[in-house]
Amino acid sequence: MPQEIRKESILFPNNKRAVAVFPAADANAADIIAALDLQPHKTAILIMGGADNIDDKLKPRLIQLFGRGIARAAANANAVIIDGGTQSGVMAMMGQGVADRGCKCSLIGVTPKALVSYPGSTVTATTVDLDPNHSHFVLVEGNEWGSELATIFNLAGALTRDAPGVAILASGGANARDEAVQGVRQNLPLIVIEGSGGLADEIATAWKARPALPDDPAMAEIIADGRIEFHLLNNSIEGAERLILRELRGDNVLYQAWETFADYDLNAMLQQKKFDRMQATILALGVFATTLAVVKQLFAPPDTSVNYSSSWWWLRHLLIILPILLTVLITAANRFKHGNQWLLLRASAEAIKREIYRYRTRTTYYGGWSPDQPSPEQQLSRKIQDITQAAMETEANLSALESYDKKNGFPPSVKYGDDGFTRLTPDRYIEVRLEDQLNYFNRSAIRIGRRLTGLQWAIWIIGAVGTYLALVGQQIWIAVTTSMAAALTSFLGYKLSEDKLMKFNQARTELVNVRAWWMALSPDDQADQENVDMLVEHTEQVLKSELDNWVQLKQNVLAELRKAATAADSSSKK
Repeated sequence: MPQEIRKESILFPNNKRAVAVFPAADANAADIIAALDLQPHKTAILIMGGADNIDDKLKPRLIQLFGRGIARAAANANAVIIDGGTQSGVMAMMGQGVADRGCKCSLIGVTPKALVSYPGSTVTATTVDLDPNHSHFVLVEGNEWGSELATIFNLAGALTRDAPGVAILASGGANARDEAVQGVRQNLPLIVIEGSGGLADEIATAWKARPALPDDPAMAEIIADGRIEFHLLNNSIEGAERLILRELRGDNVLYQAWETFADYDLNAMLQQKKFDRMQATILALGVFATTLAVVKQLFAPPDTSVNYSSSWWWLRHLLIILPILLTVLITAANRFKHGNQWLLLRASAEAIKREIYRYRTRTTYYGGWSPDQPSPEQQLSRKIQDITQAAMETEANLSALESYDKKNGFPPSVKYGDDGFTRLTPDRYIEVRLEDQLNYFNRSAIRIGRRLTGLQWAIWIIGAVGTYLALVGQQIWIAVTTSMAAALTSFLGYKLSEDKLMKFNQARTELVNVRAWWMALSPDDQADQENVDMLVEHTEQVLKSELDNWVQLKQNVLAELRKAATAADSSSKK
């Protein structure tokens, strides 16, 4: 234990013993946590709110909330709880709630040591008693309320660095306002108990007045930047418990949306690989069969009963087997429809991703939530359900979906330090979504351009070779060059290289224009929710339009590929 942190044991009249540490002003949070010797925990809850200004009529309901709701959620989530530690207001309710439920959670009270009294203390000034149901105390230097805030949030930051955390506000006055601002700055989700009076009701009122912000700078910051959820005091205690657990365990609805996307994305790639292999094999076998037919016609012995070597025996049987094999492959391609499944799964995966980014930015139908409307989580759940149900009513349901292995990274397809779950500001959305797609289109356009050029040159060269063979009297080999050119042309058409290049360049230009429009807005206009909605919706519509065009082109080319495969099969039988 660091030398500057003194440690004592406090025995309260209720025979409960607590650990108290007395850190120096410059002690860091890690050293304080080490000195506290906390029980293992997985989450953290920060309690903020009223100490002595709570309406007596509200206290019975608040006591139930802290006992049956918050304390039970803390026990289920294996949380460590932090509050002001005194025997007053929400802190006393929290302590009693933990004690009544026999909760083994660590309950840490952080408070100025000069303003509190406890068994064995030497403070003689007017003080407030420490709550006897807390298990730990951090008694800091300071002679006024609020001097403990820095330590509270240093501890909260350390405890939530590698674990989820949530702040809960009930009632509250001036000090609670400072706590709420600090919680927002630390990006802690904030659950506000609406109807508990004081600051909690002020925040609820200001939230409903959005997009207008209050004149008070602290309140404006809370409303503009806070990750706020509301629980009405008169609503069910079980609802409060579920809300707390949802915040502590992460956004389960968003997590499930990412899981569904990951499964669809994985299976789309698997179906694409199967389709690519099937088409490449059919085209290659068609060319191979044509080549063997020419070789047999030119070099096979005229009388197979004379000097009939094993090589010609194999050639003869290959020419019998190849058309049969091609017929089997073409039948399998038409039966299993890997191409159609790939397109449908890819379209569904991208539709889910669009909803995820709308949800994370809280734009369009995910914004402007109020208690009488479906919550953003409910909206996302319904959208994902609609997408998956529609997908399973198509050919995407012809094969079982493999599950994505989270060991390969979860969520998939996130970059630039994005965790896939944090709410996105407009600038962050541009970085992790718009810029990412721009880079994808740029890279893909370069790759497609090179492939298009290479394949076109190959087709021209093969055509030139065919012309040369005709001029030198080797017309029989023209069948091979024609087959090769047809295969490459079919491959080029299947890859949609030229059309895809045009669509990628068009989408890239539109995204650049969306970004330029956003950058040209004034800071005040960028803060306007309507413009934020337009930024996200225009970006997602550009991506949807590009995907829809690609899917339509791919569906059109599938019929052409079947014709090409049938032609290759026919030529191999000649």
